[in-house]
Amino acid sequence: MAQKPKRARTERREGERAASRLSRDREKLFRLSPGGSPELPIEAPSASVVETHATGMPCPRCDGQHAVEEHAAVTGPHGARLREARLRCRRCGSQRSLFFRLPLLN
Repeated sequence: MAQKPKRARTERREGERAASRLSRDREKLFRLSPGGSPELPIEAPSASVVETHATGMPCPRCDGQHAVEEHAAVTGPHGARLREARLRCRRCGSQRSLFFRLPLLN
């Protein structure tokens, strides 16, 4: 017996659900990669490279370009000196933070 072909609406909805799952998984992977959380900051030689590096990272959801909403000094786990770049994707509008560790001053 031949299977009845799926309706266009059914195929579209299945595609949308798969894209949503992929987007969610890529966001989780971003948070587990260097810079995705205060526990895994990216080593930066100075605060001046934070924004350049942050805008160069593509959005994990849509591969769009990030805009830096705010660049703030924060204290991370164990009193580490961190910089948090709060980002917004220019294409899809999703928001996230990227963390950097700066060297200690003498």
